[in-house]
Amino acid sequence: MTGEMANGSAMLNNGETFFTNVQTGATNYTHASLGPIISGDLNAGDEVSMASGSVVNTTETMTYIGVSRPVDVVVVESTGMGSGGLGNVTTTYVYDKATGMMLENSNRFVYPNSDIYLDLSVSGTNLFSTQKGQTLTLAILLPVVVIAALVLVSITAIVVRRRKQLGAKTVTKKNMAGDFTLNLGAVNSGECYLADSLEQCMKVVSDLKSRGISAMAIVRENPSLVAKSCNLSPDDVVLLSAKPVGGFKAINSLQDVSIAVTKFLKAGGGVVLLDGFEYLVSRYGFNTVYMCLQEKKIEFLEAGAVLLVPVTMETLDVREKGQLLSELKLLGH
Repeated sequence: MTGEMANGSAMLNNGETFFTNVQTGATNYTHASLGPIISGDLNAGDEVSMASGSVVNTTETMTYIGVSRPVDVVVVESTGMGSGGLGNVTTTYVYDKATGMMLENSNRFVYPNSDIYLDLSVSGTNLFSTQKGQTLTLAILLPVVVIAALVLVSITAIVVRRRKQLGAKTVTKKNMAGDFTLNLGAVNSGECYLADSLEQCMKVVSDLKSRGISAMAIVRENPSLVAKSCNLSPDDVVLLSAKPVGGFKAINSLQDVSIAVTKFLKAGGGVVLLDGFEYLVSRYGFNTVYMCLQEKKIEFLEAGAVLLVPVTMETLDVREKGQLLSELKLLGH
């Protein structure tokens, strides 16, 4: 493994050689829970290797470098020391199904005094033909410890720069067809909203859908009724549950919710209805769900998309209400 920093200096451990036995899991790679290669042609439920204890969570189709590829997704949860003490670390690995080579690595570190996201994605490869028919070299996935500071600085710079750009120009149809004025009040692209009820959110989704805006709904209610009320296809509605119902897809963790929303936005998505706030709080606590919404707010700002979150405000204390209203606007106000 070789690589360099943005300033041209060699990365730590530059030139080291690593091996991985994709059957037994034996390896001298110590920079992450799983290495940059696993067995190919695995399916959901298959062991990644005999030693790692991890299994493939899902097999999906994702797009990398302009090419749709079948991939194996592996989610690993662990603990680690960080700012303020012991915390939780969730890492999502995405491997090319045919070759077993890593294409993406997303990390979330939740410590008492910090909440950090670190995402790595392949930028070139010779494993498959790219959209332009070029043969590229595989982008090296640097050890997390080495590049954390570099990546976090880069992300901060991008957010600040794009914020200034969005504030300096009128949003056009390129970003969700501009600003939307509904009978319920103003709904602006790039904004996140709290709503008094699911019904209020469904009216907004239905209105935007009728204007040709793509939509996704993650709900705790009957998915068939939501799909009908919002004029959505079954593929656009996801049930927030451990068990699928009526052929609708189901997700059951805050991490899965975050990944699903990010994929939708990266695909050019326009409006997301995120129901089940109280359900998520009961499982992960208010602070964890609130921090997730804080991060998603920036993603919606960058994508020019709209987030709708129905919340029963009576279930919150004064501090929690204040925190939510500092990040999300009230729909119709």
